Amino acid sequence: MKFPALAGLTLLLWTASAAGGDGPDAGSSLYNGLGEIPATVSISGAAALPAARFPCRTCHGRDGAGGREGAAPPIRGSDLFRATPARPAYDAASLKRALEEGRTPDGRILSSLMPRYAMDDATFARLSTYLDRLTGLQRRGVHPRSVTLAVAVPPDNAATARRYGEALKWALDELLGGRPIHGRTVAVTLLAGDTAAILDGAEDTVAIIGLAPSAQLDVPVFTDRQVPVLFPLFPLAGSEDTTIVRGLMADRQDALRAIADRLASDRATAVTVIDAPGCGDEGDAFVRRYALPGNRYTLSPLPLSGKHPRDVLLLCRDRKTAGRILHDLPASSRIYGLAGELLSSTEAGRHHLVLASPEASLVSREVQANIVDIHARSAARLLVSALKSAGRNLDRTTLVTAVGAVADAERQLDYAADPLNGTAFVPFIETKPR
Repeated sequence: MKFPALAGLTLLLWTASAAGGDGPDAGSSLYNGLGEIPATVSISGAAALPAARFPCRTCHGRDGAGGREGAAPPIRGSDLFRATPARPAYDAASLKRALEEGRTPDGRILSSLMPRYAMDDATFARLSTYLDRLTGLQRRGVHPRSVTLAVAVPPDNAATARRYGEALKWALDELLGGRPIHGRTVAVTLLAGDTAAILDGAEDTVAIIGLAPSAQLDVPVFTDRQVPVLFPLFPLAGSEDTTIVRGLMADRQDALRAIADRLASDRATAVTVIDAPGCGDEGDAFVRRYALPGNRYTLSPLPLSGKHPRDVLLLCRDRKTAGRILHDLPASSRIYGLAGELLSSTEAGRHHLVLASPEASLVSREVQANIVDIHARSAARLLVSALKSAGRNLDRTTLVTAVGAVADAERQLDYAADPLNGTAFVPFIETKPR
């Protein structure tokens, strides 16, 4: 497939890398299974294991409302520290005993599926504080008469982010005309400045929308702080948690599978896979996971020896390294890869490229429009639908959950069928040497 709006794609075709910043505290880490946690768990008397493998949110929900696994009860502070018909109210001592020994305040034994925790007093205190804060954290950005969405403006991709923010505001205004949803107007704020300032601002928003590719701000920087990320401007990895992240295009795993299918349909029976330093063993991982029967793959370092190969697979997340490798590959070869890694290289014009491009699915029906504007309009429609279905009792988790019930026939998105992205469709861009 060919797309006249290829120029617009270059605004998005980056590879985001991890950003810095302080991580969450021990209470948030224990609840959400993040990082190194000074605690262990044992289930049904088995040997102790790292607590990070059994995050509380798996059963009790990211919002602490319970019910995600079986009959897991709500464990927000407002729930635990008041009596119910089933038990007396917890206090600090009885809650610690419940975590360590599996006993309720009146001495009943909790289910054997409930992990038994071993943690020091400081870690318990932080967990208890986090449980008490859960309701407030979940309702950040949600006010009696308004709900605030945010677009982060990373310093290394500010122009794209600012354009996206304005396009999202315009699209929401076109859809809503200032009318509230369940009594709340929908506001979009731009979060600019350094990383610390952006993260501080994110604390007061219900979700980050349309995250631009950046080497300074990526998805985990926000989700590790329990700020949802909806519809980033780049393909997700494919392993993200759908309770806090949703995409708007096929993910990287979908794209790699599509490349394997395309190689098979093109009858590329002998494929040279570039194995180069700086590319993180991407080629070798592809061969082990995605290669289809009937295609022979050969890992080859550079420079290539012998005859120039007809079909080459080049996967390299570092765009600068990918560009240098592309420069050294013969112009006579047909090169397969990902548009986000190769299309924006100055070397692309001298090669026959067959590139998987999840981003291109956005422009396939609107070839004259800018991809950033198209993405913002799609995101606005999804957000309006989700906000309406989430109801008046809105918080971060209910918004992300509501996206999971959305379908957009115009964009062929269905989150019930594909919970992370709404689609697994990956178009291809094929370019010939100029």
